[in-house]
Amino acid sequence: MNLEIAVRERDSKSGIPVVFDETEPHGPGFDPFVIPYASVLSFERILEKVTLLAEEGTAGVRFLAAEVLRQVERVPAFRQPIHDLSLLDRHQDLVDLIMLFLISPEKRGSQLYKFSLPFTMQPLFASESLNALMGQQDVCYTFGGGAREVWNKHMVTVGCTILKQCYGVELDIDPTAMLTVPDPRTRLTRFYKPIFNHDYVAVKVEGKLPKLRDVQIQRLLNNIHDTELWQKLLPPEVFSFHGFHLAELHDVTAEESLSRLKHRLISRDAVLDVERVKELANLVRLHFQLPHLQLGLTAVDYPQERAVDHEYRIRYNLLADEVATLTDPAYAGSIYERVFKSGEMLVVQDLRDLSAPTLLEERLIDLGYRSLLLAPLLSQGKHVIGIVELASPEPNVLNAFMESKFEEIRGLFRTAVERSREYINNRIEVILREQYTSLHPTVEWRFTEAAFNILKRQEEGLPPVAEEIRFKKVYPLYGQLDIVGSSNLRNAAIYQDLIDNLRAGRFVLVRALDLVEFPIINQVILTMDVHLRTSLAEFDNSHEVKMGDFIHRQLTPLVEQLGQSFPELRELVADYLSHLDADLRLFYRVRRDYESSVNSLNRMIGDFLSERDQAAQKVLPHYFEKYKTDGVEYEMYVGQSLLKQHRFTDLHLRNLRLSQLVDMCQLTRKAAELTPQLPMPLRTAQLIFAYTSTLNIRFRMDEKRFDVDGDYNVRYEILKKRIDKATIHQGAERLTQPGMVSIVYMQDKDLEEYEDYLHYLHQAGYIDGDVEHLSLDPLQSVSGLNALRFRVKV
Repeated sequence: MNLEIAVRERDSKSGIPVVFDETEPHGPGFDPFVIPYASVLSFERILEKVTLLAEEGTAGVRFLAAEVLRQVERVPAFRQPIHDLSLLDRHQDLVDLIMLFLISPEKRGSQLYKFSLPFTMQPLFASESLNALMGQQDVCYTFGGGAREVWNKHMVTVGCTILKQCYGVELDIDPTAMLTVPDPRTRLTRFYKPIFNHDYVAVKVEGKLPKLRDVQIQRLLNNIHDTELWQKLLPPEVFSFHGFHLAELHDVTAEESLSRLKHRLISRDAVLDVERVKELANLVRLHFQLPHLQLGLTAVDYPQERAVDHEYRIRYNLLADEVATLTDPAYAGSIYERVFKSGEMLVVQDLRDLSAPTLLEERLIDLGYRSLLLAPLLSQGKHVIGIVELASPEPNVLNAFMESKFEEIRGLFRTAVERSREYINNRIEVILREQYTSLHPTVEWRFTEAAFNILKRQEEGLPPVAEEIRFKKVYPLYGQLDIVGSSNLRNAAIYQDLIDNLRAGRFVLVRALDLVEFPIINQVILTMDVHLRTSLAEFDNSHEVKMGDFIHRQLTPLVEQLGQSFPELRELVADYLSHLDADLRLFYRVRRDYESSVNSLNRMIGDFLSERDQAAQKVLPHYFEKYKTDGVEYEMYVGQSLLKQHRFTDLHLRNLRLSQLVDMCQLTRKAAELTPQLPMPLRTAQLIFAYTSTLNIRFRMDEKRFDVDGDYNVRYEILKKRIDKATIHQGAERLTQPGMVSIVYMQDKDLEEYEDYLHYLHQAGYIDGDVEHLSLDPLQSVSGLNALRFRVKV
């Protein structure tokens, strides 16, 4: 936080009033420049200097010094501490004469200076140029820190002056300050830095000088914020200051504007949004002191074959609202292409003087720009990665001098664009990893180790070899929530839409026969009637293809042509066309209801499983992934080999298996609650594969996913893919049934474990009725499987 002191009302005497803008919790009127030490005006030190010059100076200096001393003899009060400041008003000529030894006469008309009581802000004398400067509107002092912090620094400066003069400790601490003044012509801010001269301040000691040991002095220097300590060891009643402070203001606009511009450009997000770019534009105007200067900035890739797949968000060029990209080949021959090709800065003093302007230059002129500077930003490989534009509505404002001045900061813009591009690339990489090909956090440590091993080989000059990522002896937990009869429902939805499509088209064609004799209409109706005789039981993929092709090639084009030819049919034709899907060009009502219902159900299931897994990860990290089809299937792998820091126990495994059962019951209930809200009611059947043996898994680089490792473990994958089609009672009934949870197991010990879980579910009110014990019909290459099945109480 910076403390700002703004000029608002003027003191009748000094002409340089100040008012604090900031209200701090130190009470109203808190002044950080009021010190507890006495501050007395005295010309003692300057008169000592004048006396010395009267004896040793050049002839002119001796003459002037002698005259000052003669005048002072007529006013003896000037050799004493001055408590009545009205003395200065009564002897203004003498004050002016003394000031000749502080500020040379030739600089007095232009130099910004004042003198004041030691360590106070209020001036006792100020030059005419300073009075004129401070008399402008919106003049503002800025200090680094709040009022209390500024007061602390001011107190330390006071204390250091005492240590320097009375104890021989060489220190020099001045609080940083900056005066900002709007230029009356451009209204752009100018910066002035005050330089303080302490040569004419003398520390006076009342009584005996307090003794300070080295350890006490060091304690003060180590506690510069402890003002109570400073006042305790350097008591205000013992020390006072006699003399005056001389302060000069130096114009540092160029240095300060460049410093602020550099500070803004080195921040990571310097050019990532329009507000920050606006801040940069203001700083550029300040740096060049041109109030109407416009800044354009954009990231590009030139040559175009280097363009990345995504667009950067750094697109704030002058023509951003006019053209999509400045590197488009359509703008060949433009000044932009010339800059991209050459990689050199270009200044156009007047756009209207260009002999062959392209569309880009014409657009710039239309926007009111006349002079232009284009500065390409080059990567380390000398490829163009961005461009900076400076534009002015006045011709000839931008010239070779401006080009040279901009070259000083061109590298900063390049760094800003590079860092922002890198930041965006990193963000995109994170998103890609999180949303598409992410490494599961549980196993990321192993991939990091493998990456470091590759890096180590590269550093040793060896070819990088990707390690195989394997985890041994992990337990799988597999579950599935399948939409019952999804294939039949999808098939029926497609069939119904096609039949509705044909019937609607037939209605239009029959109506057309009343208006025109057109044999092709009869032919299309006959073909249509053949398709309409297809029953749902007969309908398959071949019928879907034939019907769709017939509608696309014959029915819809004929209906459209009839609508154009016969006004009487236009309303019917418009109604027909309104039911066609924009992409499929087929009726899509029933299938849309089905797919919308499936998506809603899958989303609910996926969100619930993700939420439950996040909670389970906090108990024990494990690998989890899910897949959405007509329903959702998911898989977990748990085991010690997956963990780098945690300890896996059998209790963790049993807890996850029981949690899986509870989650299945809750999902069954949620699906039952959601079904009435769906466009097409759907039901789910839940399946768990209780595979209680361990297996090994490895990461498949080709598919970027984990799979079982080894021939023996492949049996698990085979079983997992076939059990959802399992039947009982010689094929009379599917194992999976709506509203029920089925648990497939292989060994008797598995039955005992899961019966314990089911006993808990009974007690918790999840099971409706008895648990069925079933033997599954033999599957392809698989026999001897058993199952438990129960209905979930909803």
